[in-house]
Order: sequence, then C-alpha cells, then structure tokens
Amino acid sequence: MTQAIKKRESEIKEIIGVYDSKLDNFNDRSRNNKLNDIILDYLFRNISFINNNRLIKDFTPSEYHKISSEIHISTSIIKETIEKFLINLKNFKIFLKNCKIKHDPKNLNRKIRIYLHKIHRIAPVFNYNRARKNLEILQSFLAKKNFWPTRSTQIAIVIYITDKNDENYPENKKILQKNIRTLCNSSAYAFHRTRNILNIS
Repeated sequence: MTQAIKKRESEIKEIIGVYDSKLDNFNDRSRNNKLNDIILDYLFRNISFINNNRLIKDFTPSEYHKISSEIHISTSIIKETIEKFLINLKNFKIFLKNCKIKHDPKNLNRKIRIYLHKIHRIAPVFNYNRARKNLEILQSFLAKKNFWPTRSTQIAIVIYITDKNDENYPENKKILQKNIRTLCNSSAYAFHRTRNILNIS
C-alpha cells in the first residue's frame, strides 16, 4: 500500500508542460482533483467513449499513451482516472435504468437539479452554476410549450447549451455531443428532437 502511494506521488511529479504552473499552488488532494478535471475535460472534448455498438468502450494502452502525449500527464494517472470515470458512469446508467421517477412537472426542477449535480460530480466538464441557471430557463420554455422530455434528455440539453455558450472553449473544442448523450443516458433521437422543437442550434 505504501509503495503504491509513493508510486502515485512520483507519477504526479512527472507532470510536464503547460500544466506545471497551473498545479504548483495546489496541495496533493487539490492537485489530484485538478489532474482528474484536466484528463476528463480532454476526454469529453476529443475522444468518444462509446464504440460502434453504442456501448461504453474499453480504452487500449495506445489510446492512453496518445492522451498522455497530448496533455503531458503520466499514462498511469490517465488510465486510473478514465477507468474510475467509466465505472462511475456505468453504475450511474444502471441506476437511471432501474430508478423510476414519477413524471411531475411541478417537482421536476428539483429532481433534475439533483441528477445534474450527480452528473457534474462524475464528470466536472461543464460550468455547474451556469447549468443550473440554464435548467431554469429551459424548463420555462418547456412549460410554455407543454412539452416535457425525459429528465435525461433535459440534462443533456442543459449541458449542451452550457458548453456551447462557454467562451473558454472555441467552437472546435466543444464537448462531443455523443459523449453528452452517453453521460446523460439520452438517445440521439430524443436529444435532436428536443433541440428541433425548442429551435436550439
């Protein structure tokens, strides 16, 4: 156990490139969290984590190595972070599949906020505070149209809008839509139908 901890500490010290200065002022725990955020942010914006059968895929060593060469973080840390994320994602999707929530528009906002927060903890790749505000705006539009997509689709739309309007990322670095849909357990049909009905480009 002690050797594993020391090994991880040594791997963290291997971080090179543009992220060194950003991480200097963090303690070990904050540094680890920051590394996780950097890795997941890169993953969501550059690599689909589902295969051609629309199932969550297993990453190969070459894929981990490629990510490492792009963001200059140890391959072992990248592997650990992504594997943990994929396990959390699979468990969350199982939960969503088996958790039946009565559709009640009057109480839907609070319930969806809970799921939005949970998703942000699994994948902190979007601005959560902005997403909460966007959720309120979205639901006001839905109420006017008396159109209520599933909670999964609403969350997917909220994350899409939040990321699309995030000026920190250029158009070619937005989160991949298929990753948003997979994260939220929303089908492509429901996602794009909702976008079309609400005229969201």
